[in-house]
Amino acid sequence: MVRTLLALLLLSSAAGASVIWRGDYETGDLSQWDRIDGLTSMLTVVQSPVHQGTYALRVELHQGQVSSSGTRNELELGNIPFVEGDERWYAWSTFFPTTFPSNNTWQVFTQWHHSGCCGSPPLEFDIEGEEIQVNHNGDQLVWKTPLVRGVWHDFVIHVKWSVNGWIELWYDGQKVLDQTSVPTIYAGEYNYMKQGLYWNASITSVGVLYHDRTIIGTTMADVAPELLPPPPPPADAGAPDSGPPPVADGGTPDAGPVADSGTPDPVADAGTPTPDPVPPTPTPAPAPVVNNSTLGFPGGGCSHTGTGSFVAFAAIGVLLVALRRRRN
Repeated sequence: MVRTLLALLLLSSAAGASVIWRGDYETGDLSQWDRIDGLTSMLTVVQSPVHQGTYALRVELHQGQVSSSGTRNELELGNIPFVEGDERWYAWSTFFPTTFPSNNTWQVFTQWHHSGCCGSPPLEFDIEGEEIQVNHNGDQLVWKTPLVRGVWHDFVIHVKWSVNGWIELWYDGQKVLDQTSVPTIYAGEYNYMKQGLYWNASITSVGVLYHDRTIIGTTMADVAPELLPPPPPPADAGAPDSGPPPVADGGTPDAGPVADSGTPDPVADAGTPTPDPVPPTPTPAPAPVVNNSTLGFPGGGCSHTGTGSFVAFAAIGVLLVALRRRRN
């Protein structure tokens, strides 16, 4: 039963996944892309610097390295077209070394090229002078920010592909462009993605940059889950758990400090009063010793019967005197 539930959960997760394509170079080569537009020797997979995983793409470009009628070394994803009405999310990271050249003309590092043969793409990311820019048709500036070299930069763009399209943009973890109307596709055409370095043929310097972790999806969760807002707290999260209700009589009460062993604790058991101490039964006084030789009366001795005996003797004496008188 448990295995069945786990299998169902895995199938549900796979069915809900909507990552369309991933180009993170973790294959160790360029096989995730479907075409090289330039020199293979200038598009190499390296292990340093990387932004995630083990590998990243190193791009190098010199003057005179011409391909497809332009000075470029780019990777192309031509087998995934974007057409009128599509809504997609894209994320990737780019590193500009401290040696990256400053030129007062366009240097394209990511673009969505149109299917037509000529002209500037409907949407591109450029370096011009000391700025990172987003442009439409090569001359309509949509967004810009200062170029910072020597660190990885994270880009996340949400695009509605249409002649009446729009974009919104996150840069280095912050939303920098709310939904902004831009014609993102030319009428009757489709777009495809290219990444690398493509610049004005007049540039004489050498350019080197790095790309990593390029992802296409249908939701933000597919390409940049770290940007999702945290889930709301439970409805009762404001009231801390007070635990079980207090017990009226917790069994053995706290005995408090240990009392002196010579003095009993007056509150030893508050529920049962201590009975008054029972006085000891008095020991009766020893009976007086009877002297059986006294006056020949058994049971005699010093008691309240001694006065009666004396009267009896006196009466006998009077009687004897009277008899004698009669005899005389």
